[in-house]
Parts: sequence; structure tokens; C-alpha cells
Amino acid sequence: MSLSTLYTAAPIVFKGWDLVKVVLAGLLLVIIQSSMAAFAGLSGYGPEWVLALTIYVALRAELWLAILAAFALGFIRDAVGGGFLGMHQFTLVLITWFFYPFRARLNFFSPLTLMPLIFILGLGSQLFIMTPIMAVLGWPSHTFNPLPAFFVSSSLTALLAPIVFIALDRLTRNMRQND
Repeated sequence: MSLSTLYTAAPIVFKGWDLVKVVLAGLLLVIIQSSMAAFAGLSGYGPEWVLALTIYVALRAELWLAILAAFALGFIRDAVGGGFLGMHQFTLVLITWFFYPFRARLNFFSPLTLMPLIFILGLGSQLFIMTPIMAVLGWPSHTFNPLPAFFVSSSLTALLAPIVFIALDRLTRNMRQND
């Protein structure tokens, strides 16, 4: 199976169970991310799985469902991952709201367009939305430097996003075949 057959050019509208599966996958990925970051002591340097999941839902669903998924995934990220409750919710909802009208302009299911999109949205959201919020509320620690942490996090998220998209495509495709 070639890489081009793993991505579909036309978005598929989600059903209710598709969203539930994506949110449960988000919960599992955030638990893994939080556990590994705490174990390795690399808080802030890991991939943001919920960003890739949110973009996937925004590409596949109607706006209201994408906003609902962004809100739920942001809550999961804040509640399980630690930090300020509502920061990721606000960021993901805002990203979804601004990105949604542009989703039909390019084929974001291709890795060559998906990876720069995830990188730009990840780095932009962390620098322009999260940094002012964290500056007002207090940094995670006195040694935290946001620029390298956000650059590494956005880069890892962009590199791993195609794998997440492939897994989610298979998950939702298998579910549609069972219906």
C-alpha cells in the first residue's frame, strides 16, 4: 500500500461514533504523553497529540462538531496533562475556528502539506496564544524557555502527524465498514 493511498483527497463527514473514538484516542495519547514527560523530566518538549487530533477532526467534520471536539480534547489535555485548566481548550477552539474556512483550499491529507500546516499552527498557537497566557499566569518554572520547547514540540508534532492521520483513517474506515 503506497503512501498516497493512505490519504483521501475528499473529507469524510464524521458520524457520532467517529468523534467518540477520536476523543478516546486523544485521552489515551495524552495519558501516554503526560506519563512519558513526567518520567523523562521533559515537560513541554513532547509532541502535542491533541493538536493533530483536533486538526484531523476539523478536516473531517462540520464546524460545530470540530469546535466541540477541540473543546473536549483541550479539556482532556489540561486535566490530564496538568497546567492551567482552560488554556489548551481556548487555544484549540481558537485554532479550529480560524483554520476551518481554509481547510478546503489545499489537500491537507497529503504529508507534504499536512506537516507544514501542523508545524505552523502548533508554533503559532504556542507563541501567540499560550505564551501571553503563561506570561500573565506564571511560567511552568523559572528555567522554562518557551522558544526551544515550542519549536521542538511543534516539530515533533508535525513529524508524527501523518502517522496519527493514518491510524485515525484506519480506525474510522474500519468502523464505517462494520456499519
